[in-house]
Amino acid sequence: MHQELMLINWNTLTGNTRYTNGTFFRGALILQALFDISPEVRGIGFWINTELHEEENSKRNIRLDGLELFHFFNGKRPAYYALSFKERLYGSVAARGKDYILMENEDGYQLILLNSVNLNPKLSVSELIMKEKRKEVHVRLVGLKEGEYQVRKWQFDRDNGALYSKYWQLNSRHGLDEEILDYIVTASKPSLSVTDELISGDWSFYAYLELNAVHFYELKRTI
Repeated sequence: MHQELMLINWNTLTGNTRYTNGTFFRGALILQALFDISPEVRGIGFWINTELHEEENSKRNIRLDGLELFHFFNGKRPAYYALSFKERLYGSVAARGKDYILMENEDGYQLILLNSVNLNPKLSVSELIMKEKRKEVHVRLVGLKEGEYQVRKWQFDRDNGALYSKYWQLNSRHGLDEEILDYIVTASKPSLSVTDELISGDWSFYAYLELNAVHFYELKRTI
């Protein structure tokens, strides 16, 4: 059958309540899914926000089986940042494995590290499980072009880019007003750090990734 097909429902693991669904960080799972299906599809669509998704499907039931780009109050959900990381990549693939991808381009290199973990979302509320699923990796890149580089690192995990962690930190029995919600939206983004590196052939470092964390490195050649 030579026809284009459109898949209208797809997701990664979801919880069965808003709490477990929001607490279970899925950044790396979503980005991994984007990488896996990209060679086979022409386009990817998302619900624009949670409110429209729930209104479209049912006014009585809470929909937990989809991926939205924004939350109820314009906060960016993990799918937004996962998609933005994928769209930021350019150049040619220099190396790729289960938990990483290295790109080479005219400006230097881009490296993504993933700690993709499939587990029951209910387990994500356990700090013991979260500690067990953390991953420490030693990265060594060999054969890089020599020169001075500006290294930008984005860290995307439940404490850097997830709305729910900030939401629960600032939660109050008196509710959340506009000022608090604006702060949550502003503060819920991947962290950024910048260093200068002189690279002569190879470059190595250690990385510590939380459950379903994404670390995105950009090495931009300056000289």
